[in-house]
Amino acid sequence: MKDYRKYIETYLINKYGKIEDEWQLMIDLLMDNLRQYKEVKEAVETYGLFDPSTFRKNGLISTLKDLQATIIKQCQCLGLSPYHRSKMKNLDNPASDVLTSLLTMEDND
Repeated sequence: MKDYRKYIETYLINKYGKIEDEWQLMIDLLMDNLRQYKEVKEAVETYGLFDPSTFRKNGLISTLKDLQATIIKQCQCLGLSPYHRSKMKNLDNPASDVLTSLLTMEDND
């Protein structure tokens, strides 16, 4: 998770020159949700989509979808999605897909 945080902070510093104090809570919440997303995703990959004993859908699928939606909204709030970056002023750098990078980045913790 340290790599994720550093990646986001570096992006925000390069974009805005500094990280505002009020952004720290959003970054903290995003980090928590990324950690949970990773754990839930691993559990779904381990246990599968269905419970073979009950033939019901794995309850973690809903949690995974909720976390995905929350992470996307948090990234949008920080200007980390391609769409929201395109709506912001002073875009000097070519757009890169920060959101996709965050969701697919390998964690080295």
